[in-house]
Amino acid sequence: MSFKTSKVSNFDRSHISICAIGLALSVTLYSLPVWAGEQIQTLTLSQAIQRSAEYQQTQGIWKTQQQIATANIKQAKLWINPELSIEQTGFNSDQDRELALGISQRLDVFGERKIKQKRAQIAQQHIELKQQIYQAELELAVKYLWSQLAIYELERQVVQEQLRVSEENLDAIQKRYQAGSVAQVDVDRARLSHAESLRLFRQADLQVQLEKQYLSSAWGERDQSVAVALSPQHVWPTTTAQQVQQHLAANLMEKNRQLLLLDSHAKIEQLKAQARPNPTLNVGVNRSQSVETRAENALVVGVSIPLNLFDRQQYGKEIAQAQQVQLEQQQEFYLKQNALQVGSLLTELQGLEVQFRALQQTQLPLAQTVQQKTLQGFKVGKFALLDVQQATLQLQEVRMRKVQLLKDAWQRALAAESLSLGIDPNLVMNKDAIAQLNQSLWQDTQALSAIGGGN
Repeated sequence: MSFKTSKVSNFDRSHISICAIGLALSVTLYSLPVWAGEQIQTLTLSQAIQRSAEYQQTQGIWKTQQQIATANIKQAKLWINPELSIEQTGFNSDQDRELALGISQRLDVFGERKIKQKRAQIAQQHIELKQQIYQAELELAVKYLWSQLAIYELERQVVQEQLRVSEENLDAIQKRYQAGSVAQVDVDRARLSHAESLRLFRQADLQVQLEKQYLSSAWGERDQSVAVALSPQHVWPTTTAQQVQQHLAANLMEKNRQLLLLDSHAKIEQLKAQARPNPTLNVGVNRSQSVETRAENALVVGVSIPLNLFDRQQYGKEIAQAQQVQLEQQQEFYLKQNALQVGSLLTELQGLEVQFRALQQTQLPLAQTVQQKTLQGFKVGKFALLDVQQATLQLQEVRMRKVQLLKDAWQRALAAESLSLGIDPNLVMNKDAIAQLNQSLWQDTQALSAIGGGN
């Protein structure tokens, strides 16, 4: 197929040369990233996780929760204070006098105090476990931000390569125009296409700068010098299956459910103990003195037992038992449903990896070769402009498909890791995930209350 036009008469060769030089200069300027003058600091995933973890530890939230848990254990060991009562009748010298001095102590016959201590210890274990869960959530959130930076860096490289190809095409078309083989409108279309490629590069570069800010904010900075700078095959999430196995072995969410069940059992036992009639021991001395006789002292010992005619805790026990049943049902559902979802995501990830390897090893080199040969043929008049445009479009589609496969792979990988931990993937796969995690943590800290103790 060939494309020929009549030679344009009286075209301004100097004008064409100036335009070509201007476009080439613009490509050179805008092909340089905005960070070209800065010293690039390559950042591995483990380094990003470590820096963010160290920064989050400086907030002192977990230290505060541990202090509350320790205070709760001490609080649960406290005894109920005794009551002192003093009564006197007869205040005049010509009256009989009677003075009653007594101390009352409520007894813990049914072990309510021990149950409170048990619940306080469970609460402390729960805080320690939640700290491990938070660390896992933080790692996933940082991994998401790190992967986004790595992917958008590759996308910028792809767009930059496309910008270079667009420049070569424009240069070839301008030369064919000077030779009278193509029309002015073809040159204008090439310029328009090149301008769009330039806009896409600016957009991709801006996205990279934003991702750097999102990632560096995880350790409290706004660092534009961080970069992943990895090749596509090294960006691929190859350790997902191993990470999932480690998360399933750690089984943090299942341990969390087990602690909730233990606390539910203890809460029911506490309600039962509170419903039982704990006696109160009364010990005192009565001192009586009449006008004619001297004072006499009498020791008084007694026990008062409340009449629990109505069970004041029966509905509280029903609520706690309903919550306990729900936790047991959730445990069975979680183990089954979660395993199915994780397995499906890992299978899908394997399929995406097969596509990625085929594209990287076969389709991309072939598309590059076709585009280069088509452009060379166009320069010598063997191919038409339409052939160059089609080959360029095919190359661009293959390159962008590679980036999209990386995005899909990381989305599946992070979802599989999140579900293996029992975490909602949407919780960690967003730009402000760490801020949301910390906000929930602060609210949980303020919601902690005393478990034991008495008056």
